[in-house]
Amino acid sequence: MNVRVDGAAPPDGSTDQVITLDGLNDPSLPAVTTTVPDLFTAQVRATPDETALVAPEGRLTYRELGVRVFQLARVLRARGLRPEDVVGIRLVRGAEMVVSLLAAMVAGAAFVPVEPSWPEQRRRRVLDDARARLVLTGRGAPATVDGVSALAVDLAAWAWDGESAEPLDLAIPGAGLAYVMFTSGSTGAPKGAMIRHEAIAERLRWQVEDLFGFGVGDASLFKAPLSFDISINEVLLPLVCGARLVVAEPAGELDPGYLLDLIEDERITFVYLVSSMLDILLEAAEGTSSLASLKHVWCGGEVLTPALFARFRAQLGVAMYHGYGPAETTIGVSHVIYRDDAERLAASIGRPNPYTQLHVLDDTLAPVAAGETGELYVAGFLLGRGYVRNGALTAGRFVANPFAAGGGARMYRTGDLARWSAAGWLEFVGRADNQVKIRGMRLELEEVEAALATHPRVRRAAVVVSRDTAAPRLLAFVVTAGDGIAADGVAGGSGALGDEVLAWCAEQLPQYMVPSVLTVLDTLPVTAGGKVDRRALTQPPAASGGRP
Repeated sequence: MNVRVDGAAPPDGSTDQVITLDGLNDPSLPAVTTTVPDLFTAQVRATPDETALVAPEGRLTYRELGVRVFQLARVLRARGLRPEDVVGIRLVRGAEMVVSLLAAMVAGAAFVPVEPSWPEQRRRRVLDDARARLVLTGRGAPATVDGVSALAVDLAAWAWDGESAEPLDLAIPGAGLAYVMFTSGSTGAPKGAMIRHEAIAERLRWQVEDLFGFGVGDASLFKAPLSFDISINEVLLPLVCGARLVVAEPAGELDPGYLLDLIEDERITFVYLVSSMLDILLEAAEGTSSLASLKHVWCGGEVLTPALFARFRAQLGVAMYHGYGPAETTIGVSHVIYRDDAERLAASIGRPNPYTQLHVLDDTLAPVAAGETGELYVAGFLLGRGYVRNGALTAGRFVANPFAAGGGARMYRTGDLARWSAAGWLEFVGRADNQVKIRGMRLELEEVEAALATHPRVRRAAVVVSRDTAAPRLLAFVVTAGDGIAADGVAGGSGALGDEVLAWCAEQLPQYMVPSVLTVLDTLPVTAGGKVDRRALTQPPAASGGRP
């Protein structure tokens, strides 16, 4: 079997290598650290005439992109933005979004994604929790948006020349805050993971220099929502090494034909795809050369099935990278690379990335033996700083690291169950709690349940994931508040109560967190211990009438 894993490859790259678990983890620290602003500024100076950005609004060279980023950064500094201050990015995907998030970082501040499509309640909650001092938003916006001072970014109307276009060359602390990424929370509220400048810069350096050999002539496709942390990788990877960033138009990620044309026309060499999207693109591209430019395909966020891997191998002769990592750990902590005729490793999420330690532990924080299941903990240089304005949750998930020399080191409790194989591969087993993934995006079932339960006609709510592994959906079950409403079966396009409750839910949560189907029950099934028995909640026969 020909499987290559960086840092643990067989000497000739062609045979199995049975190894012990000792030495898999990397306890070292980078000899040199940097920041994205320093890397981007250096690239503007090194390759000013290379194409940097291809967006629906047009194309920009590194010089032209740098002019806009540096000038906007000066505007932010004039507004009083300093290190540890947070800027909300409330823009649709496009050139203005890219310029805005880079400008926030170059100004020494941090950014937090705020999707315009989110319900107002969620936008306000995220901005308030992150203590955002300013929101960068679209042209024509009022002076205040979602309760925060706003600045409308209009690249078409602004003048881009003069001294304000020169690089700022600020001394930005590597340990300073670079961005805050909000994910679903089990307490019913989103939680914001804080990521450092030096951590995201090291993640990018590893890919550019050690993993891909990325640079001039390469191109990355930006098509993920900005609130999905892999988008940070899609945006920044090309812009720190002289490659091109190709931006898909808003909602373009939903159109396989459009994506295939974009990949082919712009000669994209790197894409990140959740398994379900990879499956759709492979089907749409069958018999064509639409994907011929690809050199690196990163697949993550969902299970890589044997059938999908076989289809990928049959259609594309390029490297597949399969990885794993929560937002709290700067995008990723493990990976495996499949090259040539490599066989799929069932359930494997690879081995630790550089400067990363992975521990599979029991309830006493003792390591379990190879082959035994335990909870996965992550430690190392890329670990986030915790959750913004949530010390209690930070203390519960970022715990003391008993395996580190000296005091003060932490490790992140992922909530994922895993096991080491005898050959030293990490295998994903499942979740220890109720966190799931829908279309590659993590969410806590309790957060959806909390939103449902705020409806005045809902007394109790439970949410499960459908058993359709190809396209899983959220299924909601509710008990009414005793106001005489009968259990009226399935809703979600057909039942009045279902429509009403799902519309209520859509006003509080992002679209991917809104259940597809709602069923009204007289009571929720419970286990012997009195907890909701999720396994007893099955997909209703009429579920096909629900939301897509």
